[in-house]
Amino acid sequence: MPRLCGKGIKEDNRYLEFQYDFQSTKTGAPIRSEWGIKKGGVRMKSVSNQNTQENMPEILPVIPTMDVVVFPHMIVPLLVMDEKIIKGVNQSLQESKMVLLLAAKNNNLDNHGAIGTQDLYQVGTIASIMRLIKIPEGGIKILVQGVCKANAKEVVTDEDMLSALIERVEFVPGDKSELMAQVKHIKMLTEKMVSSGHSFSPDFHIILSKMQDPEKIADFILSHLNLSVEQAQQLLESSNQKAFLEGIYYHLSREIEVAEIQEKIRSNARESMNKSQKEYYLREQIRAIKKELGEEDDEEIDAMREKLLTLNAGEEIKAEVNRQINRLERTAPDSLEATVTRNYLEWVFALPWGVETVDNLDIAHAKKVLDEDHFGLKDVKDRILDFISVRNLKKNGHSPILCFYGPPGTGKTSLGQSIAKSLNRNYIRISLGGVKDEAEIRGHRRTYVGAMPGRFMQAIRKAGSCNPVIIIDELDKIGADFRGDPSAAMLEVLDPQQNNTFYDNYLGIPFDLSKVMFIATANNIDAISEPLRDRMEVIELSGYTLDEKLSISKKYLINKAVNDAGLGDQKFNIEDKVLKDIIMNYTRESGVRQCERIVRKLCSKAARSLVEDHKLVNFEISNIDKYLGPRRFMDDLLIQEDKVGIATGLAWTSYGGETLKIEAILMPGKGKLTLTGQLGNVMKESAHAALSYARAHSKEFNIPDKTFTNFDLHIHVPAGAVPKDGPSAGITMLTSILSALTQRPISGKYAMTGELNLRGEIMPIGGVKEKILAAKRNKISNLIFPYQNKNDLVGIEEVAEDVAISWVHHANEVLDMVLMPSVDLKKARLGN
Repeated sequence: MPRLCGKGIKEDNRYLEFQYDFQSTKTGAPIRSEWGIKKGGVRMKSVSNQNTQENMPEILPVIPTMDVVVFPHMIVPLLVMDEKIIKGVNQSLQESKMVLLLAAKNNNLDNHGAIGTQDLYQVGTIASIMRLIKIPEGGIKILVQGVCKANAKEVVTDEDMLSALIERVEFVPGDKSELMAQVKHIKMLTEKMVSSGHSFSPDFHIILSKMQDPEKIADFILSHLNLSVEQAQQLLESSNQKAFLEGIYYHLSREIEVAEIQEKIRSNARESMNKSQKEYYLREQIRAIKKELGEEDDEEIDAMREKLLTLNAGEEIKAEVNRQINRLERTAPDSLEATVTRNYLEWVFALPWGVETVDNLDIAHAKKVLDEDHFGLKDVKDRILDFISVRNLKKNGHSPILCFYGPPGTGKTSLGQSIAKSLNRNYIRISLGGVKDEAEIRGHRRTYVGAMPGRFMQAIRKAGSCNPVIIIDELDKIGADFRGDPSAAMLEVLDPQQNNTFYDNYLGIPFDLSKVMFIATANNIDAISEPLRDRMEVIELSGYTLDEKLSISKKYLINKAVNDAGLGDQKFNIEDKVLKDIIMNYTRESGVRQCERIVRKLCSKAARSLVEDHKLVNFEISNIDKYLGPRRFMDDLLIQEDKVGIATGLAWTSYGGETLKIEAILMPGKGKLTLTGQLGNVMKESAHAALSYARAHSKEFNIPDKTFTNFDLHIHVPAGAVPKDGPSAGITMLTSILSALTQRPISGKYAMTGELNLRGEIMPIGGVKEKILAAKRNKISNLIFPYQNKNDLVGIEEVAEDVAISWVHHANEVLDMVLMPSVDLKKARLGN
């Protein structure tokens, strides 16, 4: 039973206390009386008030009502507790039994509960007191019935009671046809409600169908509408019956709309519940099946949450992982999204968060391991020993990022494995040769089908620790296309200031790579971009000398090949002279990879002989060609001969040093220069610079001016199918050109290298060690190098043993050494 109460009517700082009850039942069952219906505690009844209205006084006691507006013909019970209001009711019972019911505005009730006379509506309802009952608390209960509308012209308060000067408001009837049309529309709305299953009460439509009087129909429907005080007061103040019916029609339409919306919501809720129940039933079946198979999803989710608690990661990472677990829990287990999320979580939990191997910081142990696995490589071994020394003093320092570059077969990749072994770290290798997609480095986004993390996160997972040694093989062979530039993505990986929060697109969370020791390998350091090169500590691994190759073969290659061939129990060995013959005449490489293949081939031949003939073969220089075929490299006698126009140069390639013959010849013509031998742009420019220097100094070499206009010059570099480029052949081309122009032979015992400028100065070059080794392989003992490269020999003095190196500043010094006195033109034919 909702109770309506307030503090009173305020005027002149006086308050009248009152309290009312508006009783309503929630059963919805109508109680019939005559033709009327009682619902919600309000009874609509056909009452004749004609005599009452005629004898109505001009001043009536006022009873304020809150949260309810009383209409004519409406029966309402009220509880009155205020003495002044009770006095007014008692006086009315002795006289006319009439009171004025004025509704209170709701705008002031929420603030302090007290209302003044200005908070009452002016239009109210004159009601007749039907019954009065005194209650023990001191108040009274009255039952009133609305009679007609009235306008409170003035509300008067005194010490005894609250009263008002009233003016009865006549309800203007409208045109009967219009009223009937409105009634018809109202009945159509109610029929629509019934057909759609909406009704105020079970017999609402039955009772309404028997009514014909518009006033009675309006009163009946009004008793069922749930209106606010403002809406009900607006209806009460309607000027005529037409407007009154229009208002009822409007509010009835709103009730129907609200009912339809509620029904739609309930219908959607039922459908959703039915679908959810069906899914729940199916999921329960799947769960039961999986439980029988030992694949229950709840156990999987719980296991993931337990793993999350033990995950050694930051709070940001844990929050993201927890969000993905919650997402997986809400997703249907058999959906594609669940599969993607499950794979993602498996990847996250498989990563070694905070798992580190303990470094072995014993320098003696590291030195022993490095020496056992590799011969020489002093610079690299010293760098690793330096790192171990720093770690002994500071445990949490950054790991170095090294780049080993040099010819193939010099031990770059295997050296990284030895470093991991010496430090007691896990080892993993990543090959980037031919990689063109940036996603290979940073991973694919999970929106793509078959998305995977990048190669580095895969390597971390395989390594099982966050501080392994990762070998980045063939770094110089990374490509680039429309999918991005992988070398640009490598900048974050190989930067100690950034890789502590490396972001993989698949994982979407940072991972610390600062504890990883990265070792990159490359054959050509110039092919690596400058920003990437700047992030690494570059260490050069030069080619091996003959003695080094011999030592490596005896100490490592032969023992490994013998064990792999199953000859470990046999007394099998290859003599030093045979190894030297193999190295000089079958390989001639900077590394030892080809030499290892040949040694393996000899061991397989020995194994076959043991199986077929039951004896080991003895390899000698005399019979080595029987097993390996004819020797591939023979001494080039032309290199050692003095020839006109033929100069011996030294070149550097990514596969090591090489000797280079440059030939020049004069022929009748018009001064044209021809260059052949698949030369690059830089090498062509060196030829033009050399010819310009020769023409500018022609008088010093007694060259007639007409020689440059009456003869063509052709410069050729043999091995025309091999691309050649670089500036280091400048001095060699000048020597060849001047020899052809002056017909002076070039001493065959010299090999030279150096860049030439137009002033004749010899500029520095690269690859000093490789070029010296190439000369020694070809048995050339006199070498000419730029003077500015003299410091490049520091640390590799043993390489320069058995050779004489001339350090020169100017081209004239070279020409004085290599150009011999002129010979008869007829005898100086090229090729003789």
